[in-house]
Amino acid sequence: MNIILLLSWHLATCLHRAAAASSAKDIVPTSPAPYNEAVDNGTYGYYPIRTFATANDVAQPQTNFLQWSEKCDDGLLYFLTPRGWSLPKPGPMILDKYGDLLWAHHYENKYGGQAYDFKVQEYKGERYLTFWLGDDRVRGHGSGSYYMLNSSYDIVRKVKAANGLSADLHEFLITKEGTALMTMYQVIPHDVTEFREFDPEKEEDKDPNYIWDCLFQEIDIETGDLIFEWRASEHVPVNSTFHDIGPGGTKNDAFDWFHINSIEKDELGNYLVSARYVHSLTYVNGKTGEIIWTLGGNTNDFMDLSGEFALNFAWQHDARFLPLDTFPNMYTPPDRKPGFTTRLVTMFDNAAEDQHYQYGLTYSRGLVLEITYPTQETFAKGASGPTYNDLTRRFEEPEYTDSVLNHRKMVEINGTDPNYTARVIKSFVSPDRVRSSSQGSMQILPQTGGKDPKVLIGYGLNAVWTEFEADGSVLCDVHFGATTSWERGDIQSYRVYKFPWIGRPKSKPDVEISDDDAEVFVSWNGATEVATWILQCSQRKSKVETDWADVVSLRKSGFETIIPIPESMLSEPDSPRYLRVIALDSAGRRLDHGISRVIDRGLMASYFPLLDQKLPHQVSRMSLGRMVLIATSILVGMFLLYEAYRRYLSWKLGKVGGGPFRWKTGAGYRLLGDM
Repeated sequence: MNIILLLSWHLATCLHRAAAASSAKDIVPTSPAPYNEAVDNGTYGYYPIRTFATANDVAQPQTNFLQWSEKCDDGLLYFLTPRGWSLPKPGPMILDKYGDLLWAHHYENKYGGQAYDFKVQEYKGERYLTFWLGDDRVRGHGSGSYYMLNSSYDIVRKVKAANGLSADLHEFLITKEGTALMTMYQVIPHDVTEFREFDPEKEEDKDPNYIWDCLFQEIDIETGDLIFEWRASEHVPVNSTFHDIGPGGTKNDAFDWFHINSIEKDELGNYLVSARYVHSLTYVNGKTGEIIWTLGGNTNDFMDLSGEFALNFAWQHDARFLPLDTFPNMYTPPDRKPGFTTRLVTMFDNAAEDQHYQYGLTYSRGLVLEITYPTQETFAKGASGPTYNDLTRRFEEPEYTDSVLNHRKMVEINGTDPNYTARVIKSFVSPDRVRSSSQGSMQILPQTGGKDPKVLIGYGLNAVWTEFEADGSVLCDVHFGATTSWERGDIQSYRVYKFPWIGRPKSKPDVEISDDDAEVFVSWNGATEVATWILQCSQRKSKVETDWADVVSLRKSGFETIIPIPESMLSEPDSPRYLRVIALDSAGRRLDHGISRVIDRGLMASYFPLLDQKLPHQVSRMSLGRMVLIATSILVGMFLLYEAYRRYLSWKLGKVGGGPFRWKTGAGYRLLGDM
């Protein structure tokens, strides 16, 4: 009975302290942190980060919003894969609307664990996180597999290429039919002597005439069976490349001439392929593999209606088809004409390649093009294409690094058949006119209510993303690395996306207590539904819910929230010993797995709070068993020191009486207490 009363008294005391404690003031941000020039100019290095007390294995980039609009707060999250020379632990990452970390994980492998192409995709009615992981030491492409994670961040599938090939890092796209599109690279023999000569006497020229051939496959995710495969070298002439062979072309250094980087399957079952080294998009027949048309590059079929701006893209990435009604306010398609097809195409135009800036404009851009071409089944010879009523737009002279080279290219590639036309609908250019030598993405973000979509551009090699209105005006402009890192490879992300996502990890929230016992730190890697944290106290480490009382309620802020412990609770002699934190959603419901581990403040904190505040943190948090062990060790040590000192004096004075283990006989000695 006495024990029950004692426990009840402890709980009543905890409840009293919790009721008396003033609630911590909620400071909920309504915008990102202010722009930090020192972070942007490299004062803190190429990749300034924020670390956390509760998560030693993750770090958040110091996202720097140069411009921000409430329109960017659309309920979507940012998905990126920070990597580069400045990151010891790269990996996929999710950031919230203000650029604060929500989830990150480093997947260790013997190649550094660099992930690519991180996004949300749907498969059989469920949403998954997908990304590539493997060996990316071959510059510009890779050999590995794609991973699918569920909402608890468990790996549920590892998807591989068919026919003994390895999946490349550039593309993994799940179709509506439940199949997957993947890119891949393979070294094969091919004559490249038109590009360079080989000297058989030189060691580096042994095994000549090899290329990196580019393929894509469509596979059945469930079975791994191959559905369709297309190989570039069988359909595209190698000499259509704009890439310099350099000292390559051998088996050990094959010539990368095509460089596939995106694929998409349309409603007709055909495929749109982007290849940056030939400056072109290729539309492939999904039954025969034959090329239907080529947009851009040396095998271009289209006539530029926009003063070179429709076809002067170079080294591009991420090409996609869009429905004609994507921009209901900004764009009106031409009148439909039998025998012709009009489509919208988007891409990220790099206008640079590995610090080579001869081809393309002086800046990278997101590009929306309208293309018109004869429909294969219904086109009749002699028919003319649609007429345009809005071609009065005048284009300024393009800004080229090498005007002579680019004008000559445009003269050589521009189509002459008026039935194949291409024109610019909109370009999206960063305020800094960023020019990225590699990687990059362009994503259309649909809006409701009949509004035009927003456009998100990721700048690949450069740690930048920009969100635009459909008219090209900038909404949000964000740097997640210093500007001094641009074009260096120190911090980059292959693509940047926005998606809706609900993460429900099965792990518990992580908690730590500060050294001065004044604050509790809490985070929950991957949990997207946390709205409020509740700090609770108890006088015993109990699994009974009624033994715990609420102390402080605080709105979640950033990845790691700091909860101050009320001073009134800390200063009293009956201060509660145990603490924990509970996660609640926006409706006030407790989240599954949302109870942290129990923090033991120790005997000193509970029964001797004033002394506890003066002791080092490691001492005050010791368990009773450890304290007894240390005390016993100290007593034994003191006894051994005393015995050693006594025997030393016995030996020094030479008197018999050193005990059973005496070392020397001789004159007696007096203890200090006898003097």
